[in-house]
Amino acid sequence: MLIVWLKFIICAAIIFFAGQRLTKYGDAIAEKTGLSRTWIGIVLLAIITSLPEMANGISAAAIANVPDLAFGDILGACMINMFNLALFDMFWRLRGKGSIFLKPQPSNILSAFFGVVMLVFVALALLLSRFGIDLNILGISVYSLIMFFLFMLFQRYLFTHSKADEIVVEEEYGHLSNFRIYLSFFIMALIVIAAGSWLPFIGGDIVAVMGWGKTFVAVLFLGFATTLPEATVSISALRLGEIGMAKGNLLGSNIFNVSLIFFVDIFYRQGSLFAAVSSGMIFAALFGAVLMLVAYVTLRKRLVNGLSSYVIMILYVLSLFFLFKSGALS
Repeated sequence: MLIVWLKFIICAAIIFFAGQRLTKYGDAIAEKTGLSRTWIGIVLLAIITSLPEMANGISAAAIANVPDLAFGDILGACMINMFNLALFDMFWRLRGKGSIFLKPQPSNILSAFFGVVMLVFVALALLLSRFGIDLNILGISVYSLIMFFLFMLFQRYLFTHSKADEIVVEEEYGHLSNFRIYLSFFIMALIVIAAGSWLPFIGGDIVAVMGWGKTFVAVLFLGFATTLPEATVSISALRLGEIGMAKGNLLGSNIFNVSLIFFVDIFYRQGSLFAAVSSGMIFAALFGAVLMLVAYVTLRKRLVNGLSSYVIMILYVLSLFFLFKSGALS
């Protein structure tokens, strides 16, 4: 048992430290190419920090053949990102800075709304698959194709509207050469992908040793490990006073995470991905949608009294308790 948890800690540490460097060089690439900081937060950094989820998902589907650990990690990451958003809000308040939900940027509100839509669609797709309603094209579910189409549509819309959020920042990486930036980024990406590919095998060991359900293990432990880069980036952004980027990274990551189901589906060749995973994923998707809905309403209505953060954190803990206790979700 000790060996299993030691492997999990080592893997999570690798993802954390390599992911931290990866996001630094991703930010440097964005600076060199002249991309806006808002676009960095909601798209580029969100994609970069979601590499562990992608690596875990593809490895779980194509190599380890445990689609529950792929699906659960993606949905668990969405839930943990919202938990972290609430946690950071409380931390910001303790420092006397006010609420991070104050003065939300339009792109943050749109990202939260799009996240709710995509997670609700995932829950609906999973439910319909339970009744055999799941068409496919070349072995890829129509639901996955629709999700990826929605992702591309949302990104186009966000890119158009992110210009309204544009802010000017000083150059940070002028002392680094392009060769060093791109080489370091490539190396860190390989390390993150390798660690992420190892993660589903560790998750399978945890399930076997502890006797816990795959949904619970994936949502909590794999979701926690693969969201360490997102948390690191958002903390760094808060330290720099880039509140919009901190929120945009977490919200944007959720949109990209859901779109990863499309890639997992491509690599899962044993049948319908949506029918293969446990019914517990329906609840995990709905829990994620509810957490994002609270964040959306908070941003939209500019609710800055702190109640929303407590609601998100309580709902997250309750969702974990439900996933753990329900025997049907194993």
